[in-house]
Amino acid sequence: MSTRLAELLGSEAEAAQWKNARVHRLVIWDRLDPNAALDLVEQAVDEQDPAILADLGQVWSRRFGADPDLPDVLFLTAWLGSEHLVAEDGGRTGTGVIPLAALYAYELSYWKRS
Repeated sequence: MSTRLAELLGSEAEAAQWKNARVHRLVIWDRLDPNAALDLVEQAVDEQDPAILADLGQVWSRRFGADPDLPDVLFLTAWLGSEHLVAEDGGRTGTGVIPLAALYAYELSYWKRS
């Protein structure tokens, strides 16, 4: 996924910068040991774990085998606290609030960063 992360973000440098920022956030906010935080972020990137990966501007596509009643894609537009996001689904139901855990039925497919 590191190569995939670089593809999504535009370069290896962008991917490294994003991973370093996530590690820093875990060290500061969650008081994790820097090495443990790095291991957690790398594992999350490899497994596409939305608890670490979810960020604004991302498009998540429904995983093969996930509930077909779920929207095909979700575009993340805002955070509501640390456990909920505002997401657009491309018109099927419009904009709504989803729990972060709902993203486990999806995989990260596109990331628009400003």
